[in-house]
Amino acid sequence: MKYLSPFLFTVSVLVSSTALKAETLWIAAEGGVYRSELNEQSGELSVPELAAAFDSGSFLAIHPHLDVLYASYRDDSGAGYASLVPSGDAGRLQLQSVQRVSSGNAHLSVSENGRLLAGAHYGEGVNYVLELEADGAISDRWTRLVQSGSGPERPQTQARPHWVTFAKKDSLLHSVDLGTDEIWTYGVGKTANSVQLLHKVKFPAGTGPRHMALVPGSNTAYVSGELNLDVNTFFYDEQSGRFSPLQYISTVEDPFPDKQISLSEIQVHPNGRYVYTAVRGLDLIVTYSVDPQTGLLSLVERKDARVHWPRNFTVSASGKWLIVAGQRSHELRVFEIDPGSGELSPTESRIELQSPVCVRAWDRI
Repeated sequence: MKYLSPFLFTVSVLVSSTALKAETLWIAAEGGVYRSELNEQSGELSVPELAAAFDSGSFLAIHPHLDVLYASYRDDSGAGYASLVPSGDAGRLQLQSVQRVSSGNAHLSVSENGRLLAGAHYGEGVNYVLELEADGAISDRWTRLVQSGSGPERPQTQARPHWVTFAKKDSLLHSVDLGTDEIWTYGVGKTANSVQLLHKVKFPAGTGPRHMALVPGSNTAYVSGELNLDVNTFFYDEQSGRFSPLQYISTVEDPFPDKQISLSEIQVHPNGRYVYTAVRGLDLIVTYSVDPQTGLLSLVERKDARVHWPRNFTVSASGKWLIVAGQRSHELRVFEIDPGSGELSPTESRIELQSPVCVRAWDRI
């Protein structure tokens, strides 16, 4: 474990005091977007139902104010972005709009004001920023942000943006680039063509940063290092949009030369006290506790994910359950979260679904 100088931080407690009886899960998998209900008392998942059919989609996002769900989108005609709205049939969604771009499989983020949609395109080395209409539909007004550079590892032959998010009341856009070992930070105005690069911050060579958990109301951010298997802790100065490294901590006990091992998702528990990340190949969920004064992490446990290739997971809004998607074992499983320690206990709740790649706990639509 390597530490750099600590900073004080505060965390907003996000857990609702009112436990939900059921919570809607949205899942991107082969064939489109699926819907399942999580029983908040038992942790049981209902059999997933196809809500919107298309060839495939890799990530989901939701409008902050409207009943509109966004998905990366691919069909016989090409790839891009889709907005989905309730169809009138219970649990079903219909296409509201589709915007084609040159590639699909993007990680998505919607601005807090609901005016912009951003997508990170790993294969193409670009981010797209698209304007949204008043009803949430995706417009044809967009800009293409090309990133450049490389790193020492085999997947780092080019820039590979893997994650984006808006910040500072939508005036900033952060893009985590696996290929260049950097976070690219852009300034954002009211339109898509207003976006301009401000600065970049570098990770240790070969980190392969994948996803970030930017904690609302705090000055701490956590990034999963897909290639070197580290979780990276940063002090985040929202005013300037700059990141300063605090800590690099490995998810595994010993170095593993097997290149089939990699990190995927990373999330902070709604109470801000625990951080979770997934290790593909070893098929683990790793839990860390967060020091409330410094934001630094301490290992709590490494738990068998009980799925093969945990591509994605989510923590329920209540903070009681963690749902993990096994892309290669074609299933989702549920763990109960100990509120006092953050430790995970497996349940018998399991559903089958072909190649799930994104699961989100939004009790909406």
